[in-house]
Amino acid sequence: MKTELVHRPSMLLGGVGFYGDPFRQKAGWDAENEIGKTCDRFTAYVAEHPVRPYACGVPCFYEVHVYGAETATKGYFEVFVGEEVNTAELPTALSAKFFPASDYLRITLSGEEISGDWWRTLDTELIPAYGVRRGAQFIIQAYDGRFKGMDRLAESTMEAYIPVETA
Repeated sequence: MKTELVHRPSMLLGGVGFYGDPFRQKAGWDAENEIGKTCDRFTAYVAEHPVRPYACGVPCFYEVHVYGAETATKGYFEVFVGEEVNTAELPTALSAKFFPASDYLRITLSGEEISGDWWRTLDTELIPAYGVRRGAQFIIQAYDGRFKGMDRLAESTMEAYIPVETA
């Protein structure tokens, strides 16, 4: 696992979402949990719509977890899966989500680290090591050509971005 502080410009995503407990019926990193189903909905949409003039053409898709008041008590959070777009005027099947420019802790994960419990140490070890704190309650996971699929995690790499600010 490699970590570093980076700055990312603002980003507008177009995609699909889910709100609730994504692990209610299947555990983490199971393609049949609600996160996997949301990813499948988005990839099916992309396959059915190969020409998307609103897409920026960045060969990466994003999975964002947005935490809120019901996360701690019920395990509910929003899962949003999408791609970078150039407008919020999207087809009805898609929603837009805007992320402002921010400093982030970028975590590069490879192989079994991807499905590990790295996220459990975010607030206790990883973020404090840089003398910063969370800037917002979401995590962006980026999947580009280095991610080979759920069935090939051992050969895969992904990046996670956690918004941070000076402590």
